[in-house]
Amino acid sequence: MAATRNTKGSSKTAGRSTGKGLGKGLGKGLDALISSEGIPEDTKDSVVELKINDISPNEGQPRKNFDEEALKELSDSIKENGVIQPIIVQKKGSGYRIVAGERRWRASRLAGLKVIPAIVRELTDQQTMEQALIENLQREDLNPLEEAYAMQNLLKTHKMSQEQLAKKLGKPRATIANTVRLINIDESLQDFIRNGDLSAGHAKALLSLKDPEDQRKAADVIIAKDMTVRQAEEYVKRYVYDLEHPEEVKRPKKVIDPQFQLSAKEVEIKLKKSLGSRVKLKVSDTQTGKGKIVIDYKSYEDLDRLIEVLGG
Repeated sequence: MAATRNTKGSSKTAGRSTGKGLGKGLGKGLDALISSEGIPEDTKDSVVELKINDISPNEGQPRKNFDEEALKELSDSIKENGVIQPIIVQKKGSGYRIVAGERRWRASRLAGLKVIPAIVRELTDQQTMEQALIENLQREDLNPLEEAYAMQNLLKTHKMSQEQLAKKLGKPRATIANTVRLINIDESLQDFIRNGDLSAGHAKALLSLKDPEDQRKAADVIIAKDMTVRQAEEYVKRYVYDLEHPEEVKRPKKVIDPQFQLSAKEVEIKLKKSLGSRVKLKVSDTQTGKGKIVIDYKSYEDLDRLIEVLGG
């Protein structure tokens, strides 16, 4: 039987084990409509302890990828401090379905918890999808493609207009339109967006190229030369111009050998396994092999570990 506890104002004052600043990237008007959880407040909310095995994830959850290392860190924090911010669920059959907080639920299971603090709300499927999307956007947990597919799902499944969705999310309509366009990029490039090799800005520039093969060729160059979004936009603009004016092209364009791109990725994978950190190989000149290696680290302790590994 679920035990209820008094949490008046808890959604506004309780700390979190993880998460970023509130309101960043969202319209100012949204801050007045959402709680620290990133979804609309309900003054009737109260927290109950639910059995973790009675709760299931939301298949329509916008976020598809959960970083295993970050999940383990959150699990360790939960073992030490407990779940500070309740998850939000809706009653579904004999159990409950997660509306917001799947990452905390996963980490709690990993930590061996049997129960988890939760707020139960009565919501329609559309409201569930809206609130899950708002929460993830608020926390900046989604990659650009997850945002795009989640927005497209709301637009099509629930027959919302872009204006209606923009109002719900506190974003300009143009932002909704530009984000949804990302799902049209060639499928072979979508993993580059998911893992951060291409940003949403890079992808939007590539969408100026209608032929998937041209998108792939241009993306290879953008990644190999580690172009900024502005540089990518200029490069694609020249690429489009050359396609439309072939008679003006003086010499054949240099195209990155796909085999070279593959070998660079293999090197990154080997270095990641050796160092235990994400590694990015950035080649500026494919003729001479000139470039740089970028190694990610998450803390001063992680940096000390890398220095020891590299120095050993």
